[in-house]
Amino acid sequence: MITSKDVRNKRFEKAAFGYKQEEIDEFLSQLEAELDEMERERAEANSKIQILADKIREYMKDEDALKDALLGAQKQGHQVINEAKEKAEQIIANAQAKADELEDEAVRQHAEAMEKNRAEIAKEKESLIEARRQVADFKRSLFDMYKAHLEMISTMPEADDSAEAIEEIVAAASENN
Repeated sequence: MITSKDVRNKRFEKAAFGYKQEEIDEFLSQLEAELDEMERERAEANSKIQILADKIREYMKDEDALKDALLGAQKQGHQVINEAKEKAEQIIANAQAKADELEDEAVRQHAEAMEKNRAEIAKEKESLIEARRQVADFKRSLFDMYKAHLEMISTMPEADDSAEAIEEIVAAASENN
């Protein structure tokens, strides 16, 4: 590649009937100036490219950091979800155990109440049987007393019987009681 220095240092030999030296020098000066400008622009472009390359490397590092952060967040999210599932399962298991315990207690209390009711029913049946027996005894006693009175009435003398007969009836009644 030709540089502005190459143009500046270039010398041509003089020949008869050649180009005008002033025009050539002027053209070479313009060419030198343009080459200087192009070299400066090229250096600026290279500098900008270097800055952009540095930024790209920085962004790539940031991208890697973001990827790592995202992976960490995903792992933590999965961990939180798993912990929540475990806690939910534990809560459900505890609730089921409590429900089973309450159900067992209710069944036990029901069985106790049923046994108590059966005992009360048996006691009431015995009371009923005793009451029936007492009624039967009273009824039999009443019938026996009624028979005895009927017998006494039938043994009573008629209207003309004497005072002796009345005394016998009273004595007989006293003996039955």
